[in-house]
Amino acid sequence: MNITINTKHENPLLHRVEVQGVVAFEGATPSNAQVTEALASQFKTDASHVVLKHIYNKYSKHEAKFEGVVYGSVDARNNAERLTPQQKKKLAEEMKKAAEEKKKAKEAAKAGEQ
Repeated sequence: MNITINTKHENPLLHRVEVQGVVAFEGATPSNAQVTEALASQFKTDASHVVLKHIYNKYSKHEAKFEGVVYGSVDARNNAERLTPQQKKKLAEEMKKAAEEKKKAKEAAKAGEQ
């Protein structure tokens, strides 16, 4: 997979760089996660700072256009981006698991005291 950046726009108000480019690949179109990792490595930042907006595949070609955003920090990303329904569901499940583990630990501590 080869990523070429065509346009880069600095947005200091939102602490981000808006990026458009082309990704060349072999086989199937790369997933959002793969393109995100490649962008993060190209900008020498963490993958949690990168948000991929779109991948536009060209019919019968092994290349696709993409649009993405690279934030300066996780806080800037959280302030500017909305959570998708999938992300909200995942976050709710993680919070539910954490609450269950905390409850189990509390019950184990009570059982150990008796």
